Amino acid sequence: MKNKITISFILLICLFFAGCSDDYQESFTFTGTVEEILVEEEMLVIKEYGGVDEGRREGNVYEIPVDNVERYNVGEKLEITVFSNINADIWDLDHMKFDIKTVEN
Repeated sequence: MKNKITISFILLICLFFAGCSDDYQESFTFTGTVEEILVEEEMLVIKEYGGVDEGRREGNVYEIPVDNVERYNVGEKLEITVFSNINADIWDLDHMKFDIKTVEN
């Protein structure tokens, strides 16, 4: 009985550490413009941009957390690289990190 409890405890610890993995992998990169700045939530609302040749098109809209919303302006063009530490194809901010770069016009 004691061996079963010990093995169960070890398995639980392994599952805990596997769930706490901090191994972020690059998921995708997109270019977008700042549509709105949510100051209280410290988030940017970014609309995906179709590119210089295509002009603005209907695109995806993303909410992205940032450390300092005052660094950004509405209409600013950004390149965002998204990193995730889960394999699921979902937008889960608890499992994502972002690399944000300003794009020169």
